[in-house]
Amino acid sequence: MLERTSLCVGVVLGLILAGCESPNPPAPSAPQAAVTSVPPVATSAAVGEAAARYGDTVMTVDDLVAELQRLPSRSRQLMDTAGRERFVENYILHQLLFEEGIRRGLDQDPDILRQIEDMNRRLVVQKLVKELQAVPPITEEQIAAYYEGNQARYSTTTLRARHILVREEDTADELRDKLETEPESFADLAKEHSVDTASARKGGDLGFFGHGRMVPEFEAAVFALRDPGDLSAVVKTQYGYHIIKLEERRDGAGKPLDQVREQIRASLRHEAVQNRTQEYYEELKEKAGIRIDTEVVERVAADLPAPSPAQGVTPFHGGGH
Repeated sequence: MLERTSLCVGVVLGLILAGCESPNPPAPSAPQAAVTSVPPVATSAAVGEAAARYGDTVMTVDDLVAELQRLPSRSRQLMDTAGRERFVENYILHQLLFEEGIRRGLDQDPDILRQIEDMNRRLVVQKLVKELQAVPPITEEQIAAYYEGNQARYSTTTLRARHILVREEDTADELRDKLETEPESFADLAKEHSVDTASARKGGDLGFFGHGRMVPEFEAAVFALRDPGDLSAVVKTQYGYHIIKLEERRDGAGKPLDQVREQIRASLRHEAVQNRTQEYYEELKEKAGIRIDTEVVERVAADLPAPSPAQGVTPFHGGGH
């Protein structure tokens, strides 16, 4: 909650950089697909100029170009003759290791097959989610309208506040009622009850912060407090239930539109992506007719080890409008 594969990409980059700077390149790891072999398949590798040979296999110029192009241009520029030779040698070594693994039947190892399945699932999901991010460009009219309706978000006002974060709403209600009659006990109650251990040690003190540092629900509640000592109602966020106390307010000037235009554009685009994605998720779930047996889920969860206490939980995030 704190403030808001190919051989060449993962492994060979390290090998090349090492080859340019060190006489002893690191040991190879995962291999990539085989280069073209002859025989039995007749391909360009059978007639193309050979950059390297091992056994009956030819690494053609085309093969080499394809592999070098997978590297960042900076890495290619840093390579000298010795570095390029090490690149080819390490590439072949990886292929030999891969072929040896195939001969030993390691490609059918259950753990490897599971990891391949997991990787395939992740890549397919990532591709679909990326497609969902293709939202229409944010217009200047949208930016101006948002700025006009939310100018308070773009001021230099800063606040110092304390909070108590608990998991259960009933607990939050009880603490809020107690603070009505004993407001001076806020720090002690935070130390005793708040699951945000980082701020709890300081009596719930969050220090000074400005707009865009807190999750939206928390920010709306804390900036609505006007005078030192004011308490918020119980505020629900994705992290639990908060009670907030304003300690100090330093009102500042507003920022001009030109200064925050790109910030607003990014925020509105993020919001559009979130909305489109959430709508798609809800549509998928509705079509699937999801049915969850809560009793079974709870029984399984009860058999698992208890989680460790939350550490340093605060309502900060790394961005915002």
